[in-house]
Amino acid sequence: MKYLTYIGTYTSERKEGLHIFESDTESGELIPVGLVGGIENPTYLNLNKDKSRLYATMGLTQLGPRSKNGVLAAYAVQGSKLKLLNFEPVHATPPCYVAVDKSEKSLIFAEYTNALAGVFELNEDGSIADTPPQTVVHTGSGPNTQRQNKAHAHCAEMTPDNKYICIVDLGLDCVKLYDYANRAQGLTEAKDMTLKTKKGAGPRHITFHPNGRLAFVINELDNTLSSCFYTGDGFRHIQTLNTLPSDFHDKSTSAAVKLNAAGDRVFASNRGHDSIVTYGLDAATGKMERMSISKLAGSAPRDYELMPGEKFALVGHQFSNEIQAYAYDAGSGIFTPVHKPVTVHKPVCVKFGAQV
Repeated sequence: MKYLTYIGTYTSERKEGLHIFESDTESGELIPVGLVGGIENPTYLNLNKDKSRLYATMGLTQLGPRSKNGVLAAYAVQGSKLKLLNFEPVHATPPCYVAVDKSEKSLIFAEYTNALAGVFELNEDGSIADTPPQTVVHTGSGPNTQRQNKAHAHCAEMTPDNKYICIVDLGLDCVKLYDYANRAQGLTEAKDMTLKTKKGAGPRHITFHPNGRLAFVINELDNTLSSCFYTGDGFRHIQTLNTLPSDFHDKSTSAAVKLNAAGDRVFASNRGHDSIVTYGLDAATGKMERMSISKLAGSAPRDYELMPGEKFALVGHQFSNEIQAYAYDAGSGIFTPVHKPVTVHKPVCVKFGAQV
């Protein structure tokens, strides 16, 4: 089977943009089918449930310098092509994360530089409403003076019950939750629900288990992965594990946390060690156990996704400018490179779309 595959990137003078491929889930091969050019830094992508709409964070040069040209863009998927529906500015740098709420009524986003996060409403056709978003700006700092000199919103995700917006803040070492149902009156923080990490951990992303009871937070700065119970009223910490081998002491930062479809494997990527670690997961207890660490063929695995069917995975190697396919062995958790890498300038996000 073949699936549309979207790759978000950092652009350069070459002005490449949002790449579109077809992925063969039986062979792991990639076929380029399109490119959305003329845009700056379409770094993070997401799709609605039926894969008919794609949303992207990016910058538009016509809006001025990067400090204020960030937008969220909505595209209609038309075969292998993307048709721009519209874009709405955030009046800051390009956001680093976008997600669709579970009712598909709004987009939530996070912007790193200014610790800005918020909600845009969606129109019936999936375009972004032109009403101003509801936003919050985090303030404060953490102990890492280089990376946590101020707040940095890095991820925006909905809780499984769609009641709260989770804003992961790398600079503040916490995940702040905001009331989603009453967002029209402004975003009100549920302060007693804040998920706090270890000081200096630098939380980057949060993802939830299909059972709606477990949450996983990847901590970029101290290279750890935490599991927690989400109770509906807050979080209860279960376990925190290191994502690196015990004998590795060079510089590395964790990047992305993912789960398989069955919910019995958790994955984390390491940039510097250049690897993906696989954990076996007991979904009843939330306890993880390391199965394997796969050294990868490229540099800086910023993002990755298992292909539908989970025989293969695609990894975006940001520093070696390539997308590499890996065979995935579910029994051992090991990723093994297959085929030659496909050259893509600074890939940073991988998303699978509809079957073709």
